[in-house]
Amino acid sequence: MLKLPENMRAELSKSLGFLLTDDINKNIEFVINLIKEKSPPKVVLIGDIVLSNFLKFGITPNLGIYDRRSRRLPFDLKISSDVVVKNPAGHISYEAISIIKKLLNSHGNYIIYVDGEEDLLALPAILYSPIGSFIIYGVPDKGMALVVVNEEIKRKVYEIINRFERVP
Repeated sequence: MLKLPENMRAELSKSLGFLLTDDINKNIEFVINLIKEKSPPKVVLIGDIVLSNFLKFGITPNLGIYDRRSRRLPFDLKISSDVVVKNPAGHISYEAISIIKKLLNSHGNYIIYVDGEEDLLALPAILYSPIGSFIIYGVPDKGMALVVVNEEIKRKVYEIINRFERVP
């Protein structure tokens, strides 16, 4: 299991992609138009608010990841998941990495329910998504981040993950 070191929390609180700060509906409409224009190979939605709002707009992701929590409070997202993974807060479990990698390398659309916390799972999603994919995740009190996967961002994420502590 990988554990986020305390000294990296501030660094990871900054979004890895474009920060969209409009209201949620305008942000989603902007991203939907980009999806139509760019046809990304994969669209990954991470976080209960992001996932639930895109679903309301009729957008089904290739991979959706949620934990039924928002800002550490219960969030009643009533969708069914294809897979359940355990991932403690402040960690990235090897199980989560393996399942994200497997689902991103397969065809179809999948929803992962995280028993724990999904916040850091954008990192393996970026790492294992094809170039050109869109990774969208919520940024509390700011909006949402849109990461367009390229080699540079994959290298950056790989370097970030390598700085995590390895714990049993």
